[in-house]
Amino acid sequence: MDTQPLQQVPRSQEFAGRLLFVIILFLFLNGPGNQAPAGAGFPSARDYAQERITRSRQQLDVLNRTRWQDFAPKGYDTPGYEPGRYVNLTGFRDQDDYNWRRLGPWKERCDEFSKASRKEWVKGEEEKNGPGFVGQVYNNITGVVVGEWVRYEKDLGLKDQLTRHLNLTEISPHTDWAFTNEKFWTRNITGQEGKLLLRIDEKDVEELDLGDTSVGKRNAAWVREVGATMTIQDETSSGDGWEMRVHGVHWPRTGVVLMTTTSDKFAGVFGLPHLATNAGYYTSSQKLLNMTLEKTVERMEKAVWIDPSNPWTSSPDSQGDAMMPTPHCEFLVYAQVHPVVYPSISPRGENSLGRQKYIGEIEQELRFPNGAPIPPAPELKMSTVIFSPDCGFILESKGPPDFSHADGEHLVGLKQEVWLNDIEYWLLVFAVVMSAQILLLKAQSKEASTPSTVGRVSLYTVTMMLAGDAFLFVTLSFISTLAPNLFPSSLIAAFAALMSIALGIRFVGAVYNVQEPERRERLRLQLAAEEARRPPRLTVSPAEAARAAIARVVAERDGTAVATSGISAVPNQPSSITSPGLVGGAEAPRTQAEIPIIIPSDQDIDAEIEENRAAAPASTAPLLPITNTPANVQTQTPATSSFGALYVKSVMAFTFLLFVSASASSWSKPWRSAYIHLLSLTYLSFWVPQIRRNVIRNCRKALLWRFIIGQSILRLLPFAYFYLREDNFLFADPDWKAFCVYAGWVWIQVWMLVAQEILGPRWGIPKGWTEEGWDYHPILREDNVEAGGLPIGLVQVPNSPTLQRTDSGSSEDRKKKEGTVMSLDCAICMQNLEVPVVAAGEDAAGATGVAGMLARRQYMVTPCRHMFHSQCLEGWMRFRLQCPICRENLPPL
Repeated sequence: MDTQPLQQVPRSQEFAGRLLFVIILFLFLNGPGNQAPAGAGFPSARDYAQERITRSRQQLDVLNRTRWQDFAPKGYDTPGYEPGRYVNLTGFRDQDDYNWRRLGPWKERCDEFSKASRKEWVKGEEEKNGPGFVGQVYNNITGVVVGEWVRYEKDLGLKDQLTRHLNLTEISPHTDWAFTNEKFWTRNITGQEGKLLLRIDEKDVEELDLGDTSVGKRNAAWVREVGATMTIQDETSSGDGWEMRVHGVHWPRTGVVLMTTTSDKFAGVFGLPHLATNAGYYTSSQKLLNMTLEKTVERMEKAVWIDPSNPWTSSPDSQGDAMMPTPHCEFLVYAQVHPVVYPSISPRGENSLGRQKYIGEIEQELRFPNGAPIPPAPELKMSTVIFSPDCGFILESKGPPDFSHADGEHLVGLKQEVWLNDIEYWLLVFAVVMSAQILLLKAQSKEASTPSTVGRVSLYTVTMMLAGDAFLFVTLSFISTLAPNLFPSSLIAAFAALMSIALGIRFVGAVYNVQEPERRERLRLQLAAEEARRPPRLTVSPAEAARAAIARVVAERDGTAVATSGISAVPNQPSSITSPGLVGGAEAPRTQAEIPIIIPSDQDIDAEIEENRAAAPASTAPLLPITNTPANVQTQTPATSSFGALYVKSVMAFTFLLFVSASASSWSKPWRSAYIHLLSLTYLSFWVPQIRRNVIRNCRKALLWRFIIGQSILRLLPFAYFYLREDNFLFADPDWKAFCVYAGWVWIQVWMLVAQEILGPRWGIPKGWTEEGWDYHPILREDNVEAGGLPIGLVQVPNSPTLQRTDSGSSEDRKKKEGTVMSLDCAICMQNLEVPVVAAGEDAAGATGVAGMLARRQYMVTPCRHMFHSQCLEGWMRFRLQCPICRENLPPL
């Protein structure tokens, strides 16, 4: 029957059908009938966004109507009869019961930090002819600064340290909080000191001159918008600390920055002008926020159907304030940028660029580089005071005047452009390090190019190095994806890591395939040992089954009642199961050899036996089931896994380790540090498997020394950068003690490899722990001649066919004896070889010393008693593990 082929749907029609299905599914899921009804208790993210827009409009209106000093809450020094003044903003109301009593001390502390900075400024202006002078502040403070913080409690009494109880239902009735118990609030800093990091991102807009030129307010009239990501660490925090996003304003002429968090229970950005320290800052910040917040609210209204996110969220990585937010402590951040310390001045006391243009020229070249000759950019430095109005604590950066310069320098860091350039530079350095690792691995792969040399290399040593390169490749890939500014350099470093991984996988595959017979033999011996430990089970051999079949056939034909039980135990045991027979009119046990086989005289015995033997497996059922014996186990070949299966298992294990490492970033600091130290020590133990394999195989040297030393140094370099360099780009705390432990552990492993090559691979290990291996460098003694201890060619051993072959072409001139030195010709290089021999009856103590050990390293003796130069035989054994003379198999070197 003829069949017509099915018509294939064109790709354009197939794509159109899929697109139509996606559109119908989208309309179905977002249709009016699929949304939760109003008041059902299931509001959508769009409903939350609409409520947020409404509240933002109301709060913006309050900001426009209020004036300076409208918000003046009661403080510690406010008389009891005088009421406080509050504004109708969430968190700024009297009924919210925030701890605004500490607002006054916080502002005073902010003024103290600013005055201390101005004193340094004036002092630097006066010391024009000194080693350096202090100039203007940075106009754009986009960058990263890090330092130590301490808790400030000088303004508190005992009654002021009581815990406050806030009612979130009254403060923010429109929000469905995840929980309301203050004990579970996040970002609650309870420690006394810790680490603080600020990543400031200033808006790329021109500074606004609001036209206020009155005395004392001219600098405060210049203002711009700013945002930052703040990370605070203490002993109670998890991961890298409490991380939050703050928004605010920056006065570039004075270097003052005022920022705050914003959430459903605190309208921080709308009440920020009321937190300023003077009227000038209040006026300029109010005018700026009126313009910027109005534009932001308008954008929110236009994009409510597309983007319902919160533009002022304090969660840096997620929109945690959208639905069912988690309550947390709010923060007010006051930062004072310190004047720039000029690195060098001319003899006249003026910089080559000019004092007024110094900062401007540097910032212009950093943002828009055109090759202008500028000195290195000075570091970015600032001090800060942080106040939490709901949780009631005050934190400040650690530094002068309360602390000495040795204890802390407040917050010190780099401009963003300098920081990114530093990261790019070190990423390129890491790429060079990875390239050097590739060259060393290539040289080692070329050296281990034969089955004999590849078999010496430990599979786990190369695998551990490969895992480290894979981890670095994944990290650099994420950096190149998430940080566009670092894309070129991170891509180069990731490509170098990928090349190292590719070459490492190839080398691991070669090592795995060469060592496959070794694993099969080990598995075979393991199965044989397990079978030998089992209790003995009875079996029936084929010969016994044939004899029983013959007896059964004869008994059936002649009617003779003869039992034909041919049973034997496992090997090395006599037949213990007997068959009953008629002896003296009574049944007596008979062994297998005594079982009678009655055959008529007219039958061909041999033909009958062969016929029944051939038919026994098919026609005869044994009395007991046949089982595998140890002999059968030795003949079967156990199955082993392929390299593909090992590769999949390794990838799965590495993926699991990667997920654990990622989750470890959220652990508390002690547990995270312990995990990092354990993981680092495990990774830096890559020579331990090679040391173990040298002991098992009795191998003195498996790897090139330049590979061992080079890999040890190169893989310690990243640890040296992060553990020894104070201004590393991750701002990690230096820990020279931990690095000394890492370097010392690698140094110990290298010296163990050195000792294995010089003193022997099993040096220092008890003999009972390993099997006895062949010593290629034995002590030669004359009194071992009769025992056959000396190699062939040095002495004549009677009845030796090898000696007969050797003596046929030798003469007395080739064998000479001068005291304790004998000689012969090496069969590989055909050069003379002189070896020390201990005379008969003499003590061999001299041969066991360092000099004797180095002398024994010049020759090698095989188990077949042939002698060669060490270099000659080692070069031969790189290609073939057979004696060059008699072709007898040699143990691995």
